[in-house]
Amino acid sequence: HSPNCYVKPMRLRTSLDFDWRFASGDPPQAQGRGFDDSTWRVLDLPHDWSIEATPDPAHPAGAAGGYFPGGLGWYRKQLDLPKELARQRVWIEFAGVYRHAEVWCNGRFCGHRPSGYSSTSYDLTPHLLPDQPAVVAVRVDNSRQPNSRWYSGSGIYRHVWLTLANAVHVGPWGTYITTPQVDAERAVVQCAVTVVNDSAADAAIEVAARVVEEADGPRPGAELRVPALASRPVNLRLELAHPKLWSPEAPHLYTLRIELKRAGAMIDRYDTRFGVRSIRFDANTGFWLNGRNLKLQGVNEHHDAGCLGAAAPDDVMRRRLGILKAMGCNAIRSAHNPAAPAFLDLCDELGFLVVEDAFDEWRDGKTPFGYQLDWGDWWERDLVDMIRRDRNHPSLVMWSVGNEIKEVRTGRPEGLPIMAALREVCHREDPTRPMTCGCCNSRATLAAGCGALLDVFGYNGGGGGCFDYEKDHVRYPDMIMFASEVPHTLQTRGVYRTQTWYRDLARDPKLERIDVPHLTPEELFSGFDPHYQSSYDNALVRISCSDSWRRTRMLPYFCGEFRWTGFDYLGECYGWPAKSWNFGVIDLSGFPKDAYYFYQSQWTARPMVHVLPHWTWPGLEGRAIPVIGYTNCDRVELFLNDAPLGARDRDDQALSLRWDVPYRPGVLRAVGYRGGQVAATCVHVTAAEPAALQLDAAEKVIRADRTGVAHVAAAVVDARGHLVPHAQVPITVDVTGPARLIGLENGDPLDTSNYRLAQRQSFQGRLLAMVQAGAIPGLVTITARSPGLTPATCQVATSCPENR
Repeated sequence: HSPNCYVKPMRLRTSLDFDWRFASGDPPQAQGRGFDDSTWRVLDLPHDWSIEATPDPAHPAGAAGGYFPGGLGWYRKQLDLPKELARQRVWIEFAGVYRHAEVWCNGRFCGHRPSGYSSTSYDLTPHLLPDQPAVVAVRVDNSRQPNSRWYSGSGIYRHVWLTLANAVHVGPWGTYITTPQVDAERAVVQCAVTVVNDSAADAAIEVAARVVEEADGPRPGAELRVPALASRPVNLRLELAHPKLWSPEAPHLYTLRIELKRAGAMIDRYDTRFGVRSIRFDANTGFWLNGRNLKLQGVNEHHDAGCLGAAAPDDVMRRRLGILKAMGCNAIRSAHNPAAPAFLDLCDELGFLVVEDAFDEWRDGKTPFGYQLDWGDWWERDLVDMIRRDRNHPSLVMWSVGNEIKEVRTGRPEGLPIMAALREVCHREDPTRPMTCGCCNSRATLAAGCGALLDVFGYNGGGGGCFDYEKDHVRYPDMIMFASEVPHTLQTRGVYRTQTWYRDLARDPKLERIDVPHLTPEELFSGFDPHYQSSYDNALVRISCSDSWRRTRMLPYFCGEFRWTGFDYLGECYGWPAKSWNFGVIDLSGFPKDAYYFYQSQWTARPMVHVLPHWTWPGLEGRAIPVIGYTNCDRVELFLNDAPLGARDRDDQALSLRWDVPYRPGVLRAVGYRGGQVAATCVHVTAAEPAALQLDAAEKVIRADRTGVAHVAAAVVDARGHLVPHAQVPITVDVTGPARLIGLENGDPLDTSNYRLAQRQSFQGRLLAMVQAGAIPGLVTITARSPGLTPATCQVATSCPENR
């Protein structure tokens, strides 16, 4: 779960995720050591109680929160600690609790944190009782709603850790690793270490460092005296010969081990993962990684995972990142809050460049009970903690201090001193990375002078900034720029309309935009709910996918773009009955939409071709259907029932291909060629009536440790096994064996049924089941049933991690 792994007996770091007791509401005296919690629910973390409820328009979070409730809740856990604690410190670390968390140990108050996204640790040592288990109680208050512009979740929704260490130890987040000199022959690795002495006497300490993977590498050291109840920094430097550089294509990671000795005896050992890489931002040539010019091919991501809400297991995050990786995505912006530590670990491992947002609002809020109520007392600590926690991640390339901030967007003068203060903290805590901000209205922002305080200027397209790149480059030639939130486009999986739709048209028809022509004079498709959006690239906010990427690609000084969004997300919807909107190119289930393949055609090298729409359109016989193709091949030829419909060469201006094909049932097949040879194909087959279900488990073996997750895709098929793309049928999923069903997701933004049920409608023929392993190895059977259809079964094995 963590980049830091510690070794006994000097230090022990262990997960505290299992077997918490939980109760909703606010029972009196629940913080007390002797409180009777025997009737409370027992559960594992991460946990989100909001997602367990049924969306309801009466819930005060409203559309912003996806109509899920907030509320109050308590968690309690008994810790059976080792008896030999006389010379050790014990602290607990919460990676994220939403919101207003208050922590007690043995009935004594440890502290609180208003922010729902900050990681926080509490020293339990003063509150422990000799030879007795400790009781930790956590009160979580998310009752004041609305307090977020998107779905937040409620509860202890990220991991919890317990650390035991000697009184003299490396402090929490106590290493800061940089690589100031990097090339193919040599890398300089510098590490600032904070040594903490919690004992009552001064300590003479020897500090040494080594790279674990380099057995014969250098081992620099230093000696220092740390006063009682104080901390001291020490700087160490070493060199790596012929380093393996970290990059999205080859995300190599090293481990730096810090060892503390006292009188020759080892007293602490602290490991930190890091990567060797160099970054550079240039106003004329854009972004550089390891001396190579690279476009940021990015997406914005909120933190929820559909049916699991905010409590996403690591395996679920890994799958989601893998889907983005296959699209060619190389960068992610955490929208609009600090990311989970486990998420950043995965970005390090899988190779994503990350822009981490700290805040969505400053002193002036966007919601009645949002972060602005805590800004004055907490902004600096929250920002400092985020940077210190995350600055060793090689994936991180920019710190973002805001998103469409009112004080900045409107060009008000009070925004300047706030921006200046944020800049000072970022540069003080980490001078190796630039500071940025997602700016909605670039004209007012730049005119007010905020742009001069940003190391890199971020454009959010919703305010029209996406049309200012060229003008601003001339006006501010030294300004580095990227698209922090461009484009905003909408699409619902399996839904198509030939008439172009603009979100802003009803607001102000004079707003600047790049028009997208209608595909047909009159709308061809019917029967779709008007709340759904077209999967052609013709439902947009100001600029389409293709128009946006064409501009980003052609401007050498532009660092790249982060589209809104990669995945659909809960909340921030247009109103009931929707619990989410359709901005993602991947739906809540993780099933790609057609726009996904547009980006794959632009961002990947492996041969691919994709055509849309699907080819099951009863009632449209003889009508010409616009068929759009995305490819990175040289040429694509289209066939219907093996009859050729013409070939098209790849168009680097239009970025897509088009055929108008009179509809006849059968097989629509696109063939992509490279160098005259067949390189890729895409086939759509007209489906008959639903006849059966099919199941496909992405993972055949998962860990039997109560955290392993299998993703099982269900499809509604006809008698020949072809997907029925319009099928919406109720599917019940049963799980037997050492695992449990933790969620069903269909990707339908209008489905407001309760996520805890074992039944859900398929949406456009598909449904995803998530199954989590227990602690016992064995065979798990997943069965899907629907009235009138042949059921389907698949199996997944669970095994002990060491046996995998």
